[in-house]
Amino acid sequence: MIQTIRLPLPFELEHVNVGLVPLEDGYLLIDTGMAGGKSFHALEAGLAERGIGWHDIRTIVATHIHPDHIGGLPRVLEATRAHFAIHHAELEYLNSILEGETPWVVSAFIDGGVPREDWDRIRESLTGMCGALAKAKPDQILHGGEEFATRLGPARVIPTPGHSAGHICLYWPNERVLYAGDHLIQNITPNIAWMPGRDMLGEYLDSLAAIERLDIQLVISSHGEPLENHREWIVATRRHHDERCEGILALIESEPRTAAELVPALWNKDFAAFHFYFALFEVLAHLEHMRRAGRAAFELAEDGSRRWQRSI
Repeated sequence: MIQTIRLPLPFELEHVNVGLVPLEDGYLLIDTGMAGGKSFHALEAGLAERGIGWHDIRTIVATHIHPDHIGGLPRVLEATRAHFAIHHAELEYLNSILEGETPWVVSAFIDGGVPREDWDRIRESLTGMCGALAKAKPDQILHGGEEFATRLGPARVIPTPGHSAGHICLYWPNERVLYAGDHLIQNITPNIAWMPGRDMLGEYLDSLAAIERLDIQLVISSHGEPLENHREWIVATRRHHDERCEGILALIESEPRTAAELVPALWNKDFAAFHFYFALFEVLAHLEHMRRAGRAAFELAEDGSRRWQRSI
């Protein structure tokens, strides 16, 4: 049986689930929670309630590198001395963040038409998140298709990019169980990342198609409760993204707009800097997806921003 331990988060989602899977000798831990003593002690207490000590954790697998998932990794690795595995694209993403601001953040601000005077305010709102990450030295680099031997049978690594560059799920075909991380979440549509040169929404939809083909009875997510009927969830999520695209197209029908101008118009509200950042990336991902499909096009303004309009 796959167990989850709920750990506290200091923002709206309130919690993150980490997975605990029995091995022939010890346990596999999926993600580690946020950095800081509150999350670490909650994980320690959750393990102790199950009669498990730090030394019983043999392997740690990261679904992706967002701070609520692996912020606590250095401290947990020190306590467990466990074997650590992560997808190669997530490791590259992590290293680029730790080496300084990722180039695509500046690209997002410029391409998205974010006023220069707002850049520092948005960066400052993200400081706590980026500061919650630390360098990691993995024992195993994942590419997809690897399997971890567990007492529930083999856990297969399924690459599912979209929410992040190298997000993975773990699939137990014998049990018909998927540990989905942030790829599928009950009552939430996961945020879609944006990266120059990639169709992240297209990759996310392709990832959903790959999961849709699997024989799954139960999906365990990193937030909220487990869900069944994964195919119904996928159909509803595809519809959501179709509607988001149509909403954007309607807004650029009459006049060209930048992604930054589309954010408040699309949601009909003003965002705080922290939430504006994620909404901007969401809009950019949808615009790029529609550009590749020939549904939207842009013209470059003098300031380097892209002003989008519906393609004829």
